Amino acid sequence: MEKLLRYLNPKTVNFDAMPSGGLPAFTTSDACLVLSYAKLTSVQTVLFQSFAMNQNSSDQLRQSAKIILQEFSRTKSFAVVGDAELSIYIALVELCAVPANYKPSERNRAVIGGVSRMQIQRKLNVLITQYKEDLKNELDKIASKFEYQFKKDTY
Repeated sequence: MEKLLRYLNPKTVNFDAMPSGGLPAFTTSDACLVLSYAKLTSVQTVLFQSFAMNQNSSDQLRQSAKIILQEFSRTKSFAVVGDAELSIYIALVELCAVPANYKPSERNRAVIGGVSRMQIQRKLNVLITQYKEDLKNELDKIASKFEYQFKKDTY
């Protein structure tokens, strides 16, 4: 996925250093085609925007959590509980907007969600972990779709 994002920003491509006379084998327009042919679902599109395209401000992640909750409730067979949107929001923040040294403790999750630590401990911890695993699976599917399109484009 990083290779695709590098090609989307033409300032990062050093055309003079390429051995093929300055013409890259994979161009920015090829990267755009890979994105369009990957056929991402709506959840995957929102997740890709949040994870890779830096649309991860607090308000954007709250909107993303609403969209993901609507799609999950429609496509997956589980009961939507009252705190599902907050759980998805915390899982999104942990995936997309925290530094590398972040540890998902009850206290940190409570600070992110703006709730008490006891509420995280009693109700939300299991939900957050479940949603985080679901979102990681969706990210893996996105990466496999992009890899398939890369291989298809290079042959």
